[in-house]
Amino acid sequence: MFPIYGPASPAWFLALVLYWGSAPFALALCWLAWRHWRRRPQRRWRALVAGVLALLFVEARFIEPQLLTVKETRLGLGVPVRVALIADYHVGVFKSSAFLERVVDRLNELDVDAVLIAGDHTYEPDRPVEELLAPLARLKHPVYSVPGNHDEGMPGPPLYRQLDAALRKHGVRPVQRSWADAGKFVVFGLRDWSATHDSKRLLPQLPPDKPRLALLHNPDAAMELPPGSATLALAGHTHCGQVRIPGLYQHMISTLEPFDGGLYRFPPVPTFVTCGLGEVKLPLRFLNPPVIDVLDLR
Repeated sequence: MFPIYGPASPAWFLALVLYWGSAPFALALCWLAWRHWRRRPQRRWRALVAGVLALLFVEARFIEPQLLTVKETRLGLGVPVRVALIADYHVGVFKSSAFLERVVDRLNELDVDAVLIAGDHTYEPDRPVEELLAPLARLKHPVYSVPGNHDEGMPGPPLYRQLDAALRKHGVRPVQRSWADAGKFVVFGLRDWSATHDSKRLLPQLPPDKPRLALLHNPDAAMELPPGSATLALAGHTHCGQVRIPGLYQHMISTLEPFDGGLYRFPPVPTFVTCGLGEVKLPLRFLNPPVIDVLDLR
C-alpha cells in the first residue's frame, strides 16, 4: 500500500485519505439528505441540495473515472496516418493495472497505425513499475512513449530509469531524445518539459521524406519546437482540468500557454492535447471521462 520508490509524502497521505474517505463522505451526504427530508419538511430544500451534491459526487468519484471513451478526430493535415493517443493513466494511488487492462483491450480493437503514449504513466506507485505496466505487453500495435512530470519526479519519485526499463521489457519503444521509423511516419520525443528543457539537436537527424510526429508530455514544450520541425505535436498533461466545472477548471491546468484539450495551431507546429485517462490530487473526473483519442491526420 505504501509507495515503494521513496518515503510517503504528505501529498500521498492526503491522496489516500481522499481516495478511501470518498465512500463515507458520499454516505454522509445521503444520510444528511434523508434526515432533512424526513424530519424537517419545511426545510426540504436543504435535503434536495444535499441529495444533488451526493449524486454529483458519486458520479464524479465512482462512475466517471471508470468510464472509457474513444474519441475520433480528423485533423485535416493531408497525411494518411491514424494513431491512437493516450496519456496520464497514472497507475498508482488512484488507478490500478485492472484499469490499464481495459485500456489495452480497447486499444487492440482500434484500426490505427500505432499507439502513442504522452507520459505520466505513474502516480506514487505502491508496486514495481514493471508489474503495474504489465498490461502494455498485450498491445498489438507498435507503441511509442515518453515520460511525464510524475515519472520524472516533478512531483513524486524520479522513476525515469525504472520506467524506461519496464516499458522496453513490455514491448513499448521509448523515444525521448531519440526517434523511430514507424513505417508511414517518423516519431520523435522529448523528456518532460518541467523536468528538463530538451535540446533539439536530434531534429536535423530525422529523415526528411516522411511525416514527423513529435511526442511530448507538457504541451508547453511545443512552443520551443522549430517551425516546420513536425507535422504534428502530441501531448497530454492538462487532464483538460479533470473536473470541468465551467469557470473553475481552467485554474487546474498547469501550463504556461492556454492549452486545454484538442487541436491548437498557435504553437510553431500544430499541437493536439489529449484529456487523458487518469486522475491526480483528487480521485475525481467530472464532465470529462477518460479518453483514448484516435487521430486521423488526413
